[in-house]
Amino acid sequence: MLGFFRRYSFAAVVAAALGLMALVVAGKALLSSGGGEGAAKAATSGPGRAGGLGAPGGGAIVLAATATMHVFTDGLQALGTAQARESIVLTPKVADTIRSIRFDSGDRVRRGQVLVEMSSVEQAADLAEVRAAHQAAQDELRRYQELYDRGFASQARLDTVRAAAEAAEARLNAGGSRIADRTIRAPFAGIVGLRTASPGQYMRPGDQIGTLDDVSEIKLDFDVPETQIARVRAGVEITARTAAYPDRAFSGRISNVDSRVDPTTRTVRVRAILPNEDEALRPGMLLTVDVRSNPREALAVPEIAILDRADGAYVYRIAAAEGAQLAELVRIQTGARAGGMAEVLDGLNPGDRVVTEGLQSVRPGQPVQIAAPAGDAAQAPQLRPRG
Repeated sequence: MLGFFRRYSFAAVVAAALGLMALVVAGKALLSSGGGEGAAKAATSGPGRAGGLGAPGGGAIVLAATATMHVFTDGLQALGTAQARESIVLTPKVADTIRSIRFDSGDRVRRGQVLVEMSSVEQAADLAEVRAAHQAAQDELRRYQELYDRGFASQARLDTVRAAAEAAEARLNAGGSRIADRTIRAPFAGIVGLRTASPGQYMRPGDQIGTLDDVSEIKLDFDVPETQIARVRAGVEITARTAAYPDRAFSGRISNVDSRVDPTTRTVRVRAILPNEDEALRPGMLLTVDVRSNPREALAVPEIAILDRADGAYVYRIAAAEGAQLAELVRIQTGARAGGMAEVLDGLNPGDRVVTEGLQSVRPGQPVQIAAPAGDAAQAPQLRPRG
């Protein structure tokens, strides 16, 4: 029995070895017939198209862009704090208890609307007494005026009565003013903040009952260095962003620049106005401000086309020569850079084409072929004709 198992194991080993040799022979045959051609195709058709590994017709395959006019501005960044267009703290003018509060937290109120009424029982009684005295003085003045007109009263007596009537009117106005001081009205339309007092509570001048803000527009104050004063003036456009709305930009304009420079920080305070129709911005928010001054139209190319070297900036310009397209290394002078575009001050002309992809495989004077952009499905597999 032991001999049988030994013989059976030896046979299994021999069969496995023969099978492995058959697989190796089949793999070699496959590679010699078609596998090598597929690998070669993969080496020339994948990254070589946009990366510049070579083209069947000679020359690197690249992507190119045309130098065109673009609007640039001189950017200046700062941090600013949002403020309401108008903002007050609701507080009483006199010390007394609150009789009634006619608003709730978050209410929208109109200009002149009564918000808070303080207790005014004593003042109302005094006003009624003063009003009666004023009416009596006016009646007496009318009687003496009639007597004077008929010649039965002297001028001196008429003047005395008139003075008494005017004094009574003054006391009436004063009494009305004291009553008005116990009524808090909205000086402008806006939104009331959180209520911090209750009816019956004793309040003194300066104690906060609530807040009122007009946020239809936002005043944005920020500081800029005194060296940048020339860039900030009334009418200059700004763009502001806040972490509360990371995907949104708020546009506005500078309205005022402070007349003084802070001698400690060497900065000047600038105020901009931001429209806020949807009331997304709220007072107290921190915003990043981007000042867009000196707008100008200038020649520009994509930043990815620029080779920054120790001696300056260069691009590969595509030039036509003897029916071919050659990569010509050109030194340029750049200015502002924004939004992926670079301002070209010298070295290129409008309409010049520059290499944007495949720069790592391009050499000066080398023929190139321009491929269609990868996003263009209709032309992606095709190459533009030479010349």
